[in-house]
Amino acid sequence: MNLTVKTALMTHRGAVRKDNQDVVFVSGIVRTGDMNTPEVCGLDLKRPALLAVIDGMGGYAGGALAASILAETLAEETEKENVFDAGLDIDNDERALRRLLSKAAQRMRAEALKNPVVADMGATVSGVLLREKSALAFNCGDCRVYHFSPGCLERVTRDHSIVQMLFETEEIDEEEMRTHPKKNIVTSAVSANSLIEFELYVMELPLCEGDSFFLCSDGVWEALSSLELGALLTRMPSSQAARVIFEALMAANCHDNVSFIWTGFSSAAENGELRGL
Repeated sequence: MNLTVKTALMTHRGAVRKDNQDVVFVSGIVRTGDMNTPEVCGLDLKRPALLAVIDGMGGYAGGALAASILAETLAEETEKENVFDAGLDIDNDERALRRLLSKAAQRMRAEALKNPVVADMGATVSGVLLREKSALAFNCGDCRVYHFSPGCLERVTRDHSIVQMLFETEEIDEEEMRTHPKKNIVTSAVSANSLIEFELYVMELPLCEGDSFFLCSDGVWEALSSLELGALLTRMPSSQAARVIFEALMAANCHDNVSFIWTGFSSAAENGELRGL
């Protein structure tokens, strides 16, 4: 069955922060700053499509620059032929993703050598690599990917963070991860620090009609619980449905930047909102 891929994307500073250091990336398209309304597009999976949510770290100048460098690296490298086309299995795709993130880290280091003010910059990232029949979800840091099928929301990435460690040792539950005092301490990121190698978590999943993936920065999952997100993801991505999610985030007085990509799969395209990429 040929599936139509519908994608909604949004990034915003949130209800409290004065600036936005998040970036969203959809198949070569980069969005930064404060979007006034969610953008909706359709994806063509004749070639693998890469989607990512990126959260900058290291103060205003460093965080924004790191996120921008990572997004621009993804955009430039995925324009080249055979970046993922030759990777017909999860191991090859994982190696290709590692190469992309390593190139971004190298560019961050080069910038840090020229400007020591941004020497601590880095970025966390989550994403999905979409093929015609499968998806590879991945993350580095505490941006997340959720898989939603009717009636079931499942986190399919693993945070690289202190609270993830506490969760795995059963010292806290998943709901407590959202409010724990150490929730913002990550243990891995794509960064300018040449002494630290980033960790990458990957999981392969099938593409099925009616399913969707929800990628988000930590500001989203800290503001809305899994139950709240699951209730909001009952429809396929559209500008109206994505707007409802954004309004819920603002109503929750989100204290961080909020960025998400919501991509879903159906057997026929809906009229009106889809713009092909």
